[in-house]
Amino acid sequence: MRIAEALVERKALKTKMEEIKKRIYQNAQVQDGEKPTESPLTLIEDLSEEVKKFEVLVNRINKTNVQIMLESNLSMAEALIKRDMLKYRHLIMANLADKATPTADRYSQREIKFVASIDITDIRKKADEIAKECRQLDMKIQQANWLNDLLN
Repeated sequence: MRIAEALVERKALKTKMEEIKKRIYQNAQVQDGEKPTESPLTLIEDLSEEVKKFEVLVNRINKTNVQIMLESNLSMAEALIKRDMLKYRHLIMANLADKATPTADRYSQREIKFVASIDITDIRKKADEIAKECRQLDMKIQQANWLNDLLN
């Protein structure tokens, strides 16, 4: 199984676990004299089985991510962390530029005027550079996901 396929399976397992959790909660209480549609205890057993499958799969994915080396001399695990931090930095820079952009909400010249404390154009340019770096790294990660098999 390729890593990409394992990631799809991981998402499906997570979705199934969330659905079972919802069903457990829906059947936790019933009207006096009624029976639940599904047994919460049976559902908890089903959830436990799915959790075990999820744990095994995620451990295999993590084990594989530590061992795969990308062409940039980063392990897949390091690349995933780097990508997440690039996304975080991009979000901060984009939000900073948005927050610094002056708005026309003054009603008269007597009201306090707010001005940007940063060069908005420069910040947006840096945000774009970070986004580009993130996209390039993401392409390498996706390529590795489809080229590498999941380890046991």
